[in-house]
Amino acid sequence: MRKYAAVQETAERQAQNSRVSVGAGLLGADAALLLERDGFAAFGLENETGNGLVTRYDLSPGICLFYYDLHMSCSTDCKNIPFARTDDVLEINHCREGRFECEFKGGEWAYLSEGDMSVSAAAVLKSSHFPLARYHGISILIDVPQAAKTIEELFALLGMKPLDLPAIKSRLLGGGPCFIMRGTESIEHVFSELYRAPEALKESYIKLKTVELLLFLSVAERKENDTRRYFHKTRVDAVKAMHRYMTAHMDESFTLESLSARFGIPLTAMKTCFKFVFGAPIQSYMRKYRLGAAAVMLRETDEPIANIAAKVGYDSHARFTAAFKAANGISPSDYRRFSV
Repeated sequence: MRKYAAVQETAERQAQNSRVSVGAGLLGADAALLLERDGFAAFGLENETGNGLVTRYDLSPGICLFYYDLHMSCSTDCKNIPFARTDDVLEINHCREGRFECEFKGGEWAYLSEGDMSVSAAAVLKSSHFPLARYHGISILIDVPQAAKTIEELFALLGMKPLDLPAIKSRLLGGGPCFIMRGTESIEHVFSELYRAPEALKESYIKLKTVELLLFLSVAERKENDTRRYFHKTRVDAVKAMHRYMTAHMDESFTLESLSARFGIPLTAMKTCFKFVFGAPIQSYMRKYRLGAAAVMLRETDEPIANIAAKVGYDSHARFTAAFKAANGISPSDYRRFSV
């Protein structure tokens, strides 16, 4: 990752690279501190599933914001955040790219697709996962008691009546561990500008956008919560085991009925849960996965195309060529030639 490498190089020049155990949500005890200055820190994450870059802005006492640029499917126990993990800490997440999976202590799992936003009490979140092995998003953590004075001062400066943060939290989370809103133009407006904030004004700009986000949440209705995005651990575990099996046996053909029987999950529940965990129906996901794996083999090996087709589950060269061209706009042989 060029961004990761640039920050790493800067940090090494300043001899600041060290191991730390601070962070939030997605950061664990082995995050590497790459760069730190007043109100800002950058962390590198790396494990057997990939790597990523996380940047943190400490906006004021009780409020901090994290940008995540991850190419990994790691999970953590979420122990390390700047505040004590209590019911008073509000966590707001926005998924810009990829897929975000939240495991709650009550045994429920929820999923954010691109454009979605969630609000939860930090105390109920157990771990975070990334089913597609990529994630770009934002987390804002607010310690409600600590942040109340800051929010009051900001709103007074704007000539506005202060928001009642405890009331907002109680209203949104009164019916479950997490409040989830599907992507809307309003959510896109609030968060899109956070991703594009000019660097020279970033910290001040983030504070203003955080105020705008809190105003947006003050009028959000509990009825907008997408309860269909909750799944229990047994079914999530079943579809993940199914995913591991299918991706390890790409040369095999599967029927949905045989998968349902093999992994002990009702057919309808299996299809619904798989789509929410991995973001696409089973057949569509596996078609894309197989063709993606084939593209890697075409680029990185000299293996005959017919052999690659068989390895990813196509019983004929012609069928594979047609599917690959439909997905990529180019034949497998041309793809290999132009990828050299």
